[in-house]
Amino acid sequence: MPKNTCFWAFRGLSHEGRIKPPKSDYDYKRDGSIPEWRGWHAARRGLGSNLHRLGVPELTIQRILRHANVSTTATYYIKTADDDVRAAMAKLENRIAQSGGIQSDPAGTLDDRPSAAPAAIQ
Repeated sequence: MPKNTCFWAFRGLSHEGRIKPPKSDYDYKRDGSIPEWRGWHAARRGLGSNLHRLGVPELTIQRILRHANVSTTATYYIKTADDDVRAAMAKLENRIAQSGGIQSDPAGTLDDRPSAAPAAIQ
């Protein structure tokens, strides 16, 4: 085989049990346009987050990822992006503007002054 040719042969296992490539004079360079591999859990988190962003329900994502509990999926595998948060807040602002603003605030949650302590529940 000519020198500097991309050739991959499995010659044996390393002491860790991993397959090691043969020695080569070829200078391999990583393609910078491809994201660096972060492992299977990162791939699963990316899948969960992307499915959620596409509007797939959490229960469906749970089943795809084969989690026993949906809270595991929601807590650890669905991550919101800053763009998602901005879009959600813009949507809320538009809804408030369409409804003419906040109509009433009986609990006084928008007051600047501190409110009195609530009465004890009997």
